Amino acid sequence: MSQSPKLGLPYLEMSQAQKEITHNEALARLDALVQARCLGQRDAPPAEAGEGDLYTVGESPTGAWSGHAGELAAWYGGWLFLTPQAGWSLLDGARGRRLTHDGSAWQALPPVQIPTLGNGWMNYGSGFVGVRYFRDEGGRVTLEGVMQAGSDGVVFTLLDGYRPAETLMFCCWSGGGPYRVDVRANGEVEVQASNAVFSSLAGISFMVVG
Repeated sequence: MSQSPKLGLPYLEMSQAQKEITHNEALARLDALVQARCLGQRDAPPAEAGEGDLYTVGESPTGAWSGHAGELAAWYGGWLFLTPQAGWSLLDGARGRRLTHDGSAWQALPPVQIPTLGNGWMNYGSGFVGVRYFRDEGGRVTLEGVMQAGSDGVVFTLLDGYRPAETLMFCCWSGGGPYRVDVRANGEVEVQASNAVFSSLAGISFMVVG
């Protein structure tokens, strides 16, 4: 059966019987790969898997994953295996980092995340570091950077893997003096009593869930 060159989606054939099987396999592949988020890497399949769960298979797979080292394993009523190609990207939800395949293995992108700012905020510039955040190997997330020209409210949302278990409150410094920054469990970063001249996120650091 012929397949698409990039994602390996099976094509329907002329006069093919049970076309719904081929069509549904293509939909499962798309569901697994578009906005892909894996639950981590392992060698043995989990005892129980939820529909749509995705894993990267380790170098010594066992059980139902035998013979699929380095592939992606997705559960859709059974295990669907996907051979990654150079340039494929996914979020490693277990470690809060983005991975890109280089043609032979998954590689972590630089750990620094650059969010898109909302509520009118923009990076301060003038040699000052822009707003960014990162997570170390111990699970501690740090926010930093200076912004300007915005107003109170949610500025940006942290990615999965960079969020606290509960809402945290921080006191940071702005052009008008101290102001409040809340970091919520859903990833929202909200500012109160901020100053449009400049507002800094320096000093925000916390441990993430898991």
